[in-house]
Amino acid sequence: MAEQNNIATNESNPYLDLILLAMTLVFKDVSQVSLKQAEVINLLHTAATELKNNPDLKINAFKGHSESNLKVGKTATLLDLYAEHAAEYNYNQSFIELASDNAVHESIQEILDNLIDCENKDIIHLFKSNALSCAIENFLRNLLKASGIVIKDIKDLIKNAKMQQAKFVTPDSLYFPSQIRAALKTN
Repeated sequence: MAEQNNIATNESNPYLDLILLAMTLVFKDVSQVSLKQAEVINLLHTAATELKNNPDLKINAFKGHSESNLKVGKTATLLDLYAEHAAEYNYNQSFIELASDNAVHESIQEILDNLIDCENKDIIHLFKSNALSCAIENFLRNLLKASGIVIKDIKDLIKNAKMQQAKFVTPDSLYFPSQIRAALKTN
């Protein structure tokens, strides 16, 4: 394994760890980490593209039971933020349809290097926006499709994503940036 920016990349498939990091950002509460929204969006779109382009990719991060330990009344994860935003549109609008450009113009290394906002470490920068919701939706659609789950509509997407979230186990083999690792230990 080669190590880059505190994230170990799997040499046989360097994008698998990127996908696992994206899953962690969507499914786990990393609200104590100051992330740059633009880089989170880029990371999610890049991971979604990799899932779409590699339909045979095997992801072993769903284990356990579908027990829900979600915090009610608090937006704690990107999935929660997406569900809250979708509810504002009565679950009738795909954010992918609202987005104009999903192309990522940065390398994976640039995204990873710029993901954490070290200059504003005490300020959380993630907020509801069509661009962020588009990236989350794009990633979830491709992740669920890769898992063999067919989605009918936005409500179904959220329901199935929450079931997968309840079974998601953060892989021990992935070396997250220290700030994300610390946030995951507090949950």
